[in-house]
Amino acid sequence: MDKKKLIAAAAAGGLLLLCSLAVAYFTDHDTKNNVFTVGNVALELNEEHFIDGQLARADIRIDKDPTVKNTGKNDEFVFLEVKVPKGEITLLGSDGKPAAPKSSQELFSFFGGSGAQTVSGSDNFAYNSSTSSADGWVFLEKTAAADEDTYVFGYSTAISPDEETVSLFDKFALRKFIEEEIAGGTKLTVPVNAYGIQASSLDGVSGLPESGSLSVQNLKDIFEICRNKQN
Repeated sequence: MDKKKLIAAAAAGGLLLLCSLAVAYFTDHDTKNNVFTVGNVALELNEEHFIDGQLARADIRIDKDPTVKNTGKNDEFVFLEVKVPKGEITLLGSDGKPAAPKSSQELFSFFGGSGAQTVSGSDNFAYNSSTSSADGWVFLEKTAAADEDTYVFGYSTAISPDEETVSLFDKFALRKFIEEEIAGGTKLTVPVNAYGIQASSLDGVSGLPESGSLSVQNLKDIFEICRNKQN
């Protein structure tokens, strides 16, 4: 029996985008409070402030705040993976005029709280990052594909039983683009996947600190184990 106790939880937000003149509507059918357990390692993916069935307009920020709670009995390292849909669109500036030629672009922007950090090379994805005085999320990688971009973040420290992370981001919004470029009734999904692995006796990762924040390389090495276990 594999000594590594690994769990993976996934919540996908189903977004219905109905494009009509200056207004776009969407609905998110994210499944909340899912618990997946292997042995005594467990976690819960939450979005406390998200409300289904809201009216979405370009650049109007809507609450969406994914967090991870340790519901198991062991300390855990946890990760969040966000898949952002893309489309061939013409982004608009604040004056309503095209800001750049039509091209493949992410359809949503994400916003953190005060002091949020923006992912390098992605000016539309801000997240609640780790600082010298507070735990938070660490950006690990971005993978681009034709229809979506995938972002991976690791939490800066192990979380204890009943402990919950800060939110990865707090709000998101539809970007400003020419709505007719996305067919009315198009369904879009923004999956948010949570992964966790026991923090103690973790084979295959060297140089882990006994306490405190993990390095980017630590988190990348641990997430690689999570990824390999899912393949």
